Amino acid sequence: VTYDFEELKERILYRQAIETARCLEENVLTNVGDGNIGSIFGIGFPAWTGGVVQYMNGYPGGLAGFVARARELAKRYGERFNPPALLVQKAEQGKAFA
Repeated sequence: VTYDFEELKERILYRQAIETARCLEENVLTNVGDGNIGSIFGIGFPAWTGGVVQYMNGYPGGLAGFVARARELAKRYGERFNPPALLVQKAEQGKAFA
């Protein structure tokens, strides 16, 4: 069996990012800065990303690109990759988390 390392890495980052988007949607997180700093120092999200929210915002194609990829991952690996409503809404509006 061979594994695509880049896809494995992306799947790990996506799971954390999707849960962070849910936390923003549910007001568990109330601002982007806390999500970024907390993800780096709290859960060890890769610093090169700028934090989990910055990772989503900076994904190729912005949030729309992130959501499109999340949907691809959901089809292949299950509903845990489905993007939450707030993320989809921002993507459709062409907005970023601010």
